[in-house]
Amino acid sequence: MTPETRNYKVCVRCATFNHASYITAAMDGFCIQQTDFPFICVIIDDASKDGEQQVIEQYLHENFSLIPSSAHQDARQFENPSPALFQHKTNPNCNFVVYLLEENHYSQGKSPLIYANHWMEQADYVAQCEGDDYWTDPHKLQCQADALDATPQAVMVYTGYKCVGPNGEPVNRPRVEAFLQLSHSGDNLPTLLGYGNYVMTLTTMYRREVWQTEAYKNCPLKLDFGLTMAAALMGDFVWMPEVTACYRSLDSGMLKSGLQKGLLQVQEIYRYYARLILSGQCKPLPFSQRFKLLMLILKRAKRKHDKQLRNETLKSIWKQL
Repeated sequence: MTPETRNYKVCVRCATFNHASYITAAMDGFCIQQTDFPFICVIIDDASKDGEQQVIEQYLHENFSLIPSSAHQDARQFENPSPALFQHKTNPNCNFVVYLLEENHYSQGKSPLIYANHWMEQADYVAQCEGDDYWTDPHKLQCQADALDATPQAVMVYTGYKCVGPNGEPVNRPRVEAFLQLSHSGDNLPTLLGYGNYVMTLTTMYRREVWQTEAYKNCPLKLDFGLTMAAALMGDFVWMPEVTACYRSLDSGMLKSGLQKGLLQVQEIYRYYARLILSGQCKPLPFSQRFKLLMLILKRAKRKHDKQLRNETLKSIWKQL
């Protein structure tokens, strides 16, 4: 079976922009993965201006073989660009599809990750890692896929991580590191409703079906927290405390440069999913658990001074009594 016709068990999504200094570490983390199944990494550069596209091209030239495009033209869901498919020279299970965009999609209000959709639809599971983060455990994909294979009620698996600085040096980020104390296996929905987002994107692997849920499709913002909430509405999570990745803390990262905007977006996503739960659009739950979720939403609405959500939750609780 040739790389362009094989079925990929895992699709890895990697969106990147102006990460010329870091993208090699991210791609190295993909290439070291040792699996008994083929996986495909979708690298999408959103029109970087710092030379990152040239770094990616050089990396491909040194480590990959180009697969002729004639066999995968059906992947051209968009007029521009057409995908380039590559297979690693020494790790035959590792395949790359690369999109080097000419216009920045993010600034136009479009997600560059739309180019990953075709490849996600062919896979059972989807992992994520942005271009400034990187994986350190060569068994990350295999262990996560095995965990989902063995746990039918689970829809997502996530792992431990370390925080590093621009040069890979260890850094102390108490707010981010605190997320590890909240992580656990089983039903994560109550914790997400009580605390907010604590799942680090670079550590995750989801079942493909999470993206296909009506809850996620209708979410007003297609950010990582929305995906995590959609998964929590569907089923359980598997928590693996082993460190598999490094989160690179940069001054240009959202947690620093766009913190206020990010918090507002998280609150909008939270409000959307809270209303789904208030209207009963959730996985089947006994009354006691459902009531607990309503109380968690009410408590957070009060803490965030969200009067509208608070009033909506009080009305829902009154109807339950």
